[in-house]
Amino acid sequence: MYTANRVFELQYSRFSMVLQLFMLLLIVSLTYSLFYLAVWLGSCFILVLSWLLFLQQPRLKRFEHLDQQAWSFEFYDSSLPIQTRSITRIIDHQAYIVLCFSDPKHKNFIIWWDQLSFLQWKSLKLQAKLG
Repeated sequence: MYTANRVFELQYSRFSMVLQLFMLLLIVSLTYSLFYLAVWLGSCFILVLSWLLFLQQPRLKRFEHLDQQAWSFEFYDSSLPIQTRSITRIIDHQAYIVLCFSDPKHKNFIIWWDQLSFLQWKSLKLQAKLG
């Protein structure tokens, strides 16, 4: 594990997975009384399918601050090359941090508090305040 202040090694977020499952179960349980059984089963299938497709997005393994607004990003998928992207904003929402990119073709990244060590989380929060 790197100890530099500008290198962030991400782990798998259990908190986000539990939150997503909880929200999925909440939506399914609330819509049970609103729809007919066939429509409810169809909507449950669509919800689960969309959640599984959402999980297929490339997962971020590591990112590092290079200079100014340039950052390098490495993914778990080895077929994806290490990419250099420009971050315009880092938004702190207490439980998670959003990385916003200057190029609109790149999706924003959400980094949950349990994906980083405590020191890396504090360093990223400081970067968000300074940025």
